[in-house]
Amino acid sequence: MTSLLTNNSAMTALTTLKSINNNLDATSNRVSTGQRVSAASDNAAYWSIATTVRTDNASLSAVKDSLGLGSSAVDTAYNGLNSVLSDMQNMRAKLQTALQPGVDRAKVQTELKAIQDKMKATADSSTSSGQNWLSVDSSATNTAYQATQNVVAGFSRAASGNVSFSMIGVDVNAIKLYDVNAASITTPATAGQVFGSTSLTGTTVFTGGTANFSTTNEVSFSLTLGDGSTADVLINKGTMASAAADLTKVTTQEFLDAVNNQIAADTAATPLAGKVSAGLDSSGRLTFKTTATGAGTAAQVTIQNLAASGGNTLVDVGFGTGVAATDARSGKGSAAGTTAGKGILDTVDGGTTFSLATINISTLVGTAGDTALQNIITQVEKAIAKVTDAGTKLGANKTQIDGQKTFVDSLMKANDRTIGILVDADIEEESTKLKALQTQQQLAVQALSIANSGSQNVLSLFR
Repeated sequence: MTSLLTNNSAMTALTTLKSINNNLDATSNRVSTGQRVSAASDNAAYWSIATTVRTDNASLSAVKDSLGLGSSAVDTAYNGLNSVLSDMQNMRAKLQTALQPGVDRAKVQTELKAIQDKMKATADSSTSSGQNWLSVDSSATNTAYQATQNVVAGFSRAASGNVSFSMIGVDVNAIKLYDVNAASITTPATAGQVFGSTSLTGTTVFTGGTANFSTTNEVSFSLTLGDGSTADVLINKGTMASAAADLTKVTTQEFLDAVNNQIAADTAATPLAGKVSAGLDSSGRLTFKTTATGAGTAAQVTIQNLAASGGNTLVDVGFGTGVAATDARSGKGSAAGTTAGKGILDTVDGGTTFSLATINISTLVGTAGDTALQNIITQVEKAIAKVTDAGTKLGANKTQIDGQKTFVDSLMKANDRTIGILVDADIEEESTKLKALQTQQQLAVQALSIANSGSQNVLSLFR
């Protein structure tokens, strides 16, 4: 039946055309943006996950920048140390020359003074991003001074949303060459601490960044303080349930929470409550640290892994599995003390009454002068060893920073791949859809045109 009031064919054709146009708009958007999920309305779950990963990548980019700045600072300090080390070797050669009979030590001193000035200038100019680790001022009034300079090396987000940062510490107090501060520096007492051998995420159980505790995997170990207090800790699917949101994907933070929950339980079976806590160091290694500090027994902790029981699979979290008593690891705290406020080159040696910055051999004569000169050469040898050790420390820091930079870069690329899997469009597929939809659109327009002309044909009946 043909009706003048209701054109069913036109309404059907119009509905079809609108549907095709909507699909065409969506496909065109995917082709133009390259994304199949470009807004929350496209897929709320995927958009949310991708946005979180993008945020993580932005944070990792900042970490990468921090590592770059840290690497630059370490390189600057290392190059300064290397230059000073060459100068010290030259100084030692001049001093040995001055031991020869008939040598004018006043003239040798002129050369030594030039070397001393060069070493000081090198240390003073070894500055990167406003930081100088070789020529410092550790005075209490200088609030900008930090005995340990921390380089941000990574970050992690717990299931609770809390973000934590890992650090690589550079011990400036151990590598400084000159220090304005002449007073002694008080060093605080330290806690007892025992470290795993590898990063927690580098162990077999945490392959991929998470661990599976939904089956037979378990971790079992014993913690002992120096005063004899001992507690056995067992982590399996039963004890992990209260700390993990998903037992098949337990994060390192959830694992730490489960361990600390057992330690903190106020029962006779865990007498270490409030005395020891688990954590991760700047390299991601599992650590156990005492609350107490100092050289006493309360600040000494020992870990020993226990054998697996009940057919369960004991997993390695960086301390090994099934470790015998002889393989137990122990960490002791140290008492408070003082350390010299001066650096390697401006610390006065008690035997010679000189520092390397103030050595003066122009007045050393006779047998007593020869003996004093020999003592000065010995002093320089010891200083060379200290500077060499400082260079070794900086080299280790450099290796650690470079390794972390490589890891962060690979992690950012992995995150990019994750985002791509979630939101990127398959351009080949979308372009094929686009061509098909354009054809469907043309056909739908023609169908609508035919349907609209149907009522016009009725007029011919009234002629």
